[in-house]
Amino acid sequence: MINIHTEWDPLKEIVVGNIGKWSNIHPDFSFLLYYQDNVKNVFLENSIELQQHVIKQRQEDLDQMARVLSSRGVIVHRPLPLQKLHPFETPEFKDWPSACHNPRDQFLVMGNEIIETSCQWRKRYFENDFMKPILLEQFRQGAKWTSAPRPAMGMNSFDLEHIKTFGNAEKILENWTETPSALEIMFDGAQCLKFGKDIVMNIRTKNHELGLKWLQRHFEDRYRFHPVALTDNHIDGMFMPLSEGKLLINSGSMKSKIHLLPKFLKSWDIIEPKSASSETINSQERGEVALASSNININVLPLGPTETMIFDSTPDGDNPLRELLLKYGFETTHVRMRHCRLFDGGIHCASLDLDREGDYREV
Repeated sequence: MINIHTEWDPLKEIVVGNIGKWSNIHPDFSFLLYYQDNVKNVFLENSIELQQHVIKQRQEDLDQMARVLSSRGVIVHRPLPLQKLHPFETPEFKDWPSACHNPRDQFLVMGNEIIETSCQWRKRYFENDFMKPILLEQFRQGAKWTSAPRPAMGMNSFDLEHIKTFGNAEKILENWTETPSALEIMFDGAQCLKFGKDIVMNIRTKNHELGLKWLQRHFEDRYRFHPVALTDNHIDGMFMPLSEGKLLINSGSMKSKIHLLPKFLKSWDIIEPKSASSETINSQERGEVALASSNININVLPLGPTETMIFDSTPDGDNPLRELLLKYGFETTHVRMRHCRLFDGGIHCASLDLDREGDYREV
């Protein structure tokens, strides 16, 4: 049953991502817009072929995460895996499909409602179909099920202002005419973090601004939305609330942006792990395309107000974050998650909360 009001109430039900036969990343201009901070000035022209052993390892880790959560009494759902690789075409573009391995991105769960958010990366246009059995089940149990407007994703649908700073940007912009009236609603669920009645939402583009307006009108006065400009898209790689009054931050990119947080968060305790260094990156992951921050380890999954699931790329659980969180009164559960920077997600991105104990309230 859908019931979500914060990021840290006791977890009861969740979705954990699934990969299947996904095998390549096609870096079109929607990819560059999506990852503008981490691929800035790097113009990728060819598809990124994902090695099969990398796919296998990521799938193994997602499966293990699902088993650990199930062993703790959490109800775990899995999207359908991507089974057939075949191109698709819309009136505006052609692309290849992607698996639903980071379900947090394209869904927003608030209260008793699950929202399919407006796609931002073309290859993910039909990704939500892998979640349809789960959505139908939740609907039959009484949940509200809403879809934000699906964009056409034509060339003039996107706010391309930021792409002007890219190397070889003229190659993309040669077919673009600035038409503000053509801009469409595009935003991800992972741009939002939930604090009861207050929702903090990262806004970087005019497409995101339209998404904010859609959410405000959709929910009317039920929630207070706080727009911030912290990163290119997803806010859960910048900071994560672990319980009421405590924020875990990305020490590499968030430390200098604390002043940008909404007023109600500025009095919260800041937990700052050491910034990741090249020595801490597993040797298997060196040389991979890095779509996520080197400090992706803060992308954790709170299991309740006193316990958090953490991860790294090693199997032994000797994680410095464990000791740090212990000092702040948090127990931890450790799982292995390899290739997080390549797959642009830690365990928070790779999951989607459906049910947590707790009611709608002021935090």
